[in-house]
Amino acid sequence: MPNNHYPPAIVLVRPQLAENIGAAARAMINFSAYDLRLVEPRPYDKCLAVRMACDGRDIISQSRTFPDLRSALKDCVFTIATSRRLRRIKIPPVNPRTVAARLTALPDGQPTALVFGAECDGLTNQELFLCDIAAAIPTSEKGSLNLGQAVMVFLYEWFQTSSVQARPPQAEERLANHSEKQRVYDLLKTLVLAGDYKPRSRLPEFMRRIKLLFENRALTYREHRILLKLLRHLEKLK
Repeated sequence: MPNNHYPPAIVLVRPQLAENIGAAARAMINFSAYDLRLVEPRPYDKCLAVRMACDGRDIISQSRTFPDLRSALKDCVFTIATSRRLRRIKIPPVNPRTVAARLTALPDGQPTALVFGAECDGLTNQELFLCDIAAAIPTSEKGSLNLGQAVMVFLYEWFQTSSVQARPPQAEERLANHSEKQRVYDLLKTLVLAGDYKPRSRLPEFMRRIKLLFENRALTYREHRILLKLLRHLEKLK
C-alpha cells in the first residue's frame, strides 16, 4: 500500500450500466481508492452493481450522486478528464503515467479527481474544459477499453507511482479548489466576451489555453484571491 497516499476520487459522468459502476468499484478497491462520485447516473440495479464490485461493495453503498460535474468537483484542487474521442481543439492529452506523476507531486491530503464520461459518448467539450487537464490511455488503432478497465489503468499507475515516490510536505497554505478556480475562469470569460472577442467560435479553445497556463503549478488559495480581486476591479471599468 502506498505511503502517505491520498487517492483520487473516481467520478463517473452519466454512467449507464450497473455492471460498469460495479467494475469501477472493483478496480478502486484493488488500488486503495474509495471515493466514488456519480454524476447524473441512469437508474441502475444496485444489487447487480454490488455483485460486480465484489470486495468493493462498500464503495457502491457509500457513493455520492451529484446533479452536474461542477458540483461533483467542487472540493478538488486538481481534476483530470479522461477522453479518447478526437476533439476539434488540438490540445494533446497526457498519458496515465504522467497523470500519476502529477497527482503524486501534489502535497499530501489534497483532494483530486479522475473523471470518466458515459460509455457511449464520453464527456462533452464543456465537461472536458471544466477539468484542469485531459488524459487518454494509448491503445492500438482498433483498441477499445470499457469503463472498468479504464478506471483500473489510471489507478494502477497512480498506485505504483505513489508507492515509491514520497509526497511533498504538507503545504503551509492550501491550494485553490475547483470551485474557486472556476470562479476565476468564469469571470475572465465574462470580461473576454465584454471585450468583443472574435471570432466567438474560437473562444472555447482560447479559454482552454488560458487554463493550461496554470497546469504546471497548482494555484494556491491566496493566488486565486489575488486574481479574483484583479478581475473584479477590471469588471468595474467596463
